[in-house]
Amino acid sequence: MSLVQNMIYQDARRQLWTGTLLSFISIVFIMGMVTLNPSSFIISVVYAAIFAITGVGLLKAGYTDLQKSKTVLDFEQDLTKDSIERVPARMYMGQKALKTFQAGIFDMDGESYGEIQENIQWKHKALAMFTALFSYDQFRPAVYTFKNQRGQPLYQIEKKGGFQWRGYIQHEAGAYVAYTKQTKNKTTGQRITRYIEAEQCRWSAEGDDFIGHYNIKDHEGKVWAVIKRGAIPREAAERFEKMPGYLVEWNIRDNIPASLLAFLFLLQSKER
Repeated sequence: MSLVQNMIYQDARRQLWTGTLLSFISIVFIMGMVTLNPSSFIISVVYAAIFAITGVGLLKAGYTDLQKSKTVLDFEQDLTKDSIERVPARMYMGQKALKTFQAGIFDMDGESYGEIQENIQWKHKALAMFTALFSYDQFRPAVYTFKNQRGQPLYQIEKKGGFQWRGYIQHEAGAYVAYTKQTKNKTTGQRITRYIEAEQCRWSAEGDDFIGHYNIKDHEGKVWAVIKRGAIPREAAERFEKMPGYLVEWNIRDNIPASLLAFLFLLQSKER
């Protein structure tokens, strides 16, 4: 079994176990509706729906990944050369208003420099919106297409669901080119999320999960950007105040690789 096959198999098992647990909890809430007083009935219905929908979604994703783990090929080299020639010093990466499955990275004037959109069939869009509303988003698996500033699709981003998060990057042709690995800095206790490409760490994000501030570094330890969850830029507060996401402050502004933007979107998808 190759590395990517083994990892996806682990993801499949984790999602199946988590989905089973959450589905069982939803049944407990449903059974409890009979004995609860009327004032608690609506709350029980909401929680039962959240656990049931999230659980079923995880079971479906787990089964799909279980089948995928038998056939998927190993990681390939990422040959994508796309980059942004120069970015503003401060940008905002956030979820577009009223669109739970679309996010972008913007300058202070609102111009998009790239975006991700969840892969949903249009005939299932209403169902997807209902699922996103009545599910625990951080547990919910999702697959996104990453498009560059010109609207060209470059990568597919996979967010695995369950109690433990992991992300993958596929290039446009479908082969896996990178994945994330999480560890802790034993000295500071801060979380480190690494973007592993060709068996080496190309990008990393280190910071405090509670505060949501992370230093984005390359494999040499050079800081390219600092991202701050929930920080709204004063100069564009009205534009971004209702858009949950991250303020991005660039230390290096020239020739920003597409893989770095894909990594930032992976981090953003973790919170969704």
